[in-house]
Amino acid sequence: MQIRGNVFLITGGASGLGAASARLIANEGGKVVIADLNEDVGNALATELGGAFVKCNVASEEDGERAVAAATALGTLRGLVNCAGIAPAVKTVGKDGPHPLDTFSKT
Repeated sequence: MQIRGNVFLITGGASGLGAASARLIANEGGKVVIADLNEDVGNALATELGGAFVKCNVASEEDGERAVAAATALGTLRGLVNCAGIAPAVKTVGKDGPHPLDTFSKT
């Protein structure tokens, strides 16, 4: 995939695997839009990488649309890296039986 000059949207891009993906893409010449709930860290990383930040809860359709709009404002959106998650991380079925699935259905 050609990265240089292309626009990528990274959900969960303010930390962890998302931030690492944003750095890699930016270092290869891609334009990054970091979509995350953490505004302070997300804005700082976007500034560092010459990209953009948008506050985004991936469980919200409106937030998702705003994130895509922010990305397309930089050019044609060519890639999406999904690194957003929910906390706490739990197994679907644990030692005490199944966990409620309503948390999983939000994302």
